[in-house]
Amino acid sequence: MNARPPDFERLLKAAVLKILQETPSVPMETDLNPSNLGTREYWDDTYSTELQNYEDSNGVDVGEIWFGFESERRIVNWISKMDILKSAQILDIGSGNGSMLLSLHKNEYTNLTGIDYSEAAVSLATKVATDRRINTITYRLADITASAEAQQSVPEIFDRKFDLCIDKGTYDAVCLAPENSKEKRVAYMENVAKILHSDGYLIVTSCNWTKDELITQFTDFTFIDELPAPHFQFGGRSGNTVTALVFKHPVQRYRCLHK
Repeated sequence: MNARPPDFERLLKAAVLKILQETPSVPMETDLNPSNLGTREYWDDTYSTELQNYEDSNGVDVGEIWFGFESERRIVNWISKMDILKSAQILDIGSGNGSMLLSLHKNEYTNLTGIDYSEAAVSLATKVATDRRINTITYRLADITASAEAQQSVPEIFDRKFDLCIDKGTYDAVCLAPENSKEKRVAYMENVAKILHSDGYLIVTSCNWTKDELITQFTDFTFIDELPAPHFQFGGRSGNTVTALVFKHPVQRYRCLHK
């Protein structure tokens, strides 16, 4: 078993935040400096290790909770506040080990789907749900930036409409892709608009972008809310360690594109 040091999560989060926060803030038209956090290989290696740790720990160690349980709690609280139906079709984009969907399952949401482009992540999340005898969560191997041709192999995702899409860090990873980052960001937004119901919501959590930067980049979506997030003050400067925003589907633009 690849044992973790006691402060593994703290060290990992600190390293990731350092990489992301040192990436310069730039407009949508410019690619970010590449990082291995934007590669499929990085996440395959990460989740292969987490899957092995999960098996070696007899299901105790499910792996890293991206942005922590507090981030998931804030998302669940917002969904509850909006009185979104328990039967709503909910998609977790870049579901990783499935922790976000497990939190929603615990709150009695019943139509839950997760996608990830890492096969190891899908294997881990599926095993965690199976071991807990949860049958309300489905995981699929799929890339949210997939081309129209690639989407044909996953019709249960790309030919479907979701009431709510949740993204905890996936857009960040897309922005850090070493190749074709700008094109992948455009594909991300077009594909989310395609699969999101006309009155659906998109929740994006990022540790790379500020509120204003996300609103500028998601210009075709309608910003409606900001979730509370941890606040810091250091050296006379203040800000959030993460940004979590809620957008509505870009109905008018979507209709024009698909007439």
